[in-house]
Amino acid sequence: MNSYTVEMMSGLEAVSVAYARTTSPKAAAEWVTGRTVQDRRDETEWVRVTDDTNRAVYKFAYK
Repeated sequence: MNSYTVEMMSGLEAVSVAYARTTSPKAAAEWVTGRTVQDRRDETEWVRVTDDTNRAVYKFAYK
């Protein structure tokens, strides 16, 4: 399992931050938010997930 930093975003501003230890960035986003997510396109409300090991950044939006 990897450690992830999960930020709930409004535009470019982080409105809250949480941490998760899961098997994938998507699983981390869904575990923290309690909602189903998909890849982000251009949504205002979205979730940024950073892999704490390799610093890769993933972007998701709510379904």
